[in-house]
Amino acid sequence: MKKLAIVKFGGTCLADAEDRNRTVHHCRRLLEEFDRLVLVVSAMGRRGDPYATDSLSSLVESPLPCEKDVLLSCGEVISAVVLAGELRKEGVSARALTGWAAGIETDGVHCDSEIQKVYRNRILGVLEEYSCAVVAGFQGAGPGGIVTTIGRGGSDTTALALAAALDADDVILFKTVDSVFSADPSEVSRAVEIRKMSAEDLRQLAWHGAKIVHPRAAEIAIESGKRISVRAHATGETVTEIEPFVLSSGRYITGVASSPEVVQFHVEGDPPDTASGFFACIFRLIADADVSMDMFSVLGRSAFFTVPSDRKDCVSGILEKAGIRFSSKGPCVKVSIVGAGMHGLRGVMARFSEALERAGVEMLQTVDSHATISALVDSADRGRALEELHREFIEE
Repeated sequence: MKKLAIVKFGGTCLADAEDRNRTVHHCRRLLEEFDRLVLVVSAMGRRGDPYATDSLSSLVESPLPCEKDVLLSCGEVISAVVLAGELRKEGVSARALTGWAAGIETDGVHCDSEIQKVYRNRILGVLEEYSCAVVAGFQGAGPGGIVTTIGRGGSDTTALALAAALDADDVILFKTVDSVFSADPSEVSRAVEIRKMSAEDLRQLAWHGAKIVHPRAAEIAIESGKRISVRAHATGETVTEIEPFVLSSGRYITGVASSPEVVQFHVEGDPPDTASGFFACIFRLIADADVSMDMFSVLGRSAFFTVPSDRKDCVSGILEKAGIRFSSKGPCVKVSIVGAGMHGLRGVMARFSEALERAGVEMLQTVDSHATISALVDSADRGRALEELHREFIEE
């Protein structure tokens, strides 16, 4: 029998009594395979459900960041206490822990903190007495013990951080989906199931908009060398295995993904300006406004970049105040193909461009890395772009 598994249950796995009963059933089955379980839970349900994160967030119009963290952390705490109670009712010894009681220390940044350290002895002490430690995900304590949350999808990150700190034998993520797919099935009708993938491809898909796990969770999987299995909550069956290394297989593109809506900015500097000084000024002004930028393309004293759509007015105001010439275009989305296996292969960009041309989609900007090729397109073209890229690289 293996010693320890870290098991994460998303909010929809705990939404109602039937879902929670199924979750308890899965835990009892896992205890036939493992000595102990650390269960990481998200807030119950989705928007509209009383304890979901979005529902809690809507209770206060303009909370201070520190207040918002305290409020949002309540959803996961409620889930942990409720699940621990359900387990005990079925004869499984369990104790609920907040993130900070579980020894999770963060950098203290409100609403988007990062885990800095896990004091493993706190959970190990609980596991000496109980079969299951039920940990509230998405949260920890910053300097001075202040409560912080670690951003959307943070329970995935919590689970992987605990797996690394406790050297768990297995990491299991329960999802209310039939499988992990090569594309969002709501966007691409012929999306296919992915039975096995690398953590690097998982990370890239997550960063490029796929809603599988939080990108930071995939990064921890890569760093720690931990394998992840994704299981369907309805059946308990493994639907996808995620390996910490790049897989060698016949398919070098794993999937296609698209980002949330963004706005593209084009800025131009005056001839007397040095290019480095001009861009240092612009990028510092935007960074100081806490705006995330992406898709940088620089040529001489001209540059393109994107920002989230809801920050368009903020960035426009910054540039106007600084007297910088600019134009903007949007809403746009970034469509991407992802696959660490494409590194060094010839002709991939040509096929990518040809696919978008066939779909009648104009590329406004492109960027690439060793594992991705992305194009910025008009948001109205998202569906056609994803369908054609999927047809070209996945359905070949």
